[in-house]
Amino acid sequence: MKLSTSYVARLLGHRDTSTFRGFERGDRLPSLVNTLRLSIIFRVPIEFLFTELYASLKEKIRAEEEKLARPVQQPLF
Repeated sequence: MKLSTSYVARLLGHRDTSTFRGFERGDRLPSLVNTLRLSIIFRVPIEFLFTELYASLKEKIRAEEEKLARPVQQPLF
């Protein structure tokens, strides 16, 4: 979208770019509020902002769902 770092930082409500640069580098995760703001600023769903984290969490949850959906074998004796 060709938005400058300082422009995005200002839209996030930050006076300087250090926090946003930390998000970009992956040094820190934004709060839920800042995640929602970034989603709005970049006009993308939240999961697009955190592709790897989203995929990892989704995989773990789907695996747990599968385990919970399996019938439990009752002892025969």
